[in-house]
Amino acid sequence: SPREEIVSQNIKVALTSNQFSALVSYVYNTGGSSTLYRLINNKASDKEIRTWFETKYITANGKTLPGLIRRRKAEADLYFKK
Repeated sequence: SPREEIVSQNIKVALTSNQFSALVSYVYNTGGSSTLYRLINNKASDKEIRTWFETKYITANGKTLPGLIRRRKAEADLYFKK
């Protein structure tokens, strides 16, 4: 799919299947983030990556939405699932 290609083109480190799936979901829902890709490619700490997932793209029309918070947390949880 185009979203899988976006992840493959932007991530230069090995990913688990859960990490890949989480990023495809993230791209599908947000369009992606060069900052998140950079964090992953530079092997940032798990805390930095989780914080990015859970604190970005959680607003619509200037309001923080609980549904978007849940979606970002679910993507982060999948990304870090062993």
